This record gives sequence, C-alpha cells and structure tokens, in this order.
Amino acid sequence: MKKKIILLAFCVPMVAAKCPIPKSNYVVNLPTIRVKTITEDKLIQALINVESANNDNAYRSCEGAAGALQIRRTMVRDVNRILKCQKSNQQYTYEDRWDRQKSIEMFNIYCNHYNLVTPEEKARCWNGGPRGLQKLSTKRYWEKVKKQLASQN
Repeated sequence: MKKKIILLAFCVPMVAAKCPIPKSNYVVNLPTIRVKTITEDKLIQALINVESANNDNAYRSCEGAAGALQIRRTMVRDVNRILKCQKSNQQYTYEDRWDRQKSIEMFNIYCNHYNLVTPEEKARCWNGGPRGLQKLSTKRYWEKVKKQLASQN
C-alpha cells in the first residue's frame, strides 16, 4: 500500500506538469473591495440581490428555495436544530422563508452557529453549506456577491 501511495505522490505531479490546464482567453476585472467597509446590512442586501433580485416572493421550484434569501427547507430544519441545541423555544416554519426579516434572522443564527466571521465566509457557506469554503462553486458565488457589493458603493 505504501508503494502505491509513494508512486502516486510521484506520478501525479509529473502528469500535471505534462498536461497543464489550459488558460482561459478572458480576464474578469472585478473592483477591489475593502472587507472592512462591508457592513452586515450591505452584505445581506448583496446576498438578497444575488439570490432573488430583491424579490421577497421569489421561488425556485427545482430547489424549493423561497423568499428574498432563497431559503430551502433543509436550511429551516438546520436552523431549528441549532436553536434546539441552544435550548431556545424559538422555531421557524417553512412559511417564514417568505418573510424577509425572519429570513435575515435565520441567516444570522446560521452564521453565528458556524462561526462565520468574514463576508466571504458568510456568503460562501450560505450558498454551499457549512463546508462551502471548500467548494469551487462558492468561489464563483462570492464573485457575484462582490460585484453586488461594489455596485452598492
């Protein structure tokens, strides 16, 4: 087994060097945003713009995502689980996804529970779950959010 691992450790970089990933022919120049200037309200508004184009009645049937922050049922269940672990009597319903203020409350409970501090952590994990920082797709999502944040300034 050790021989296979050592062989793979040697061969993979060699193959990667011989077969590089082709570079794209375009460059996206996004404005630089200072993370310190991003307030919680600005981040939430940017997320709402990306998720639902500021529409509290938005619904994506293929995902079952509803409301301004496009909350799925699984998120409501996760937030309720978090609240139960915190010994809170508060619980959310699936209908609460349509209420902007309650959606923002769920967002804050989620971010606080998973110790998400930076705007990037919050956005990427909101989009990709607790392991969102490890997913390539959430990098693209973060770029969309940054673009929205830049347009707010």
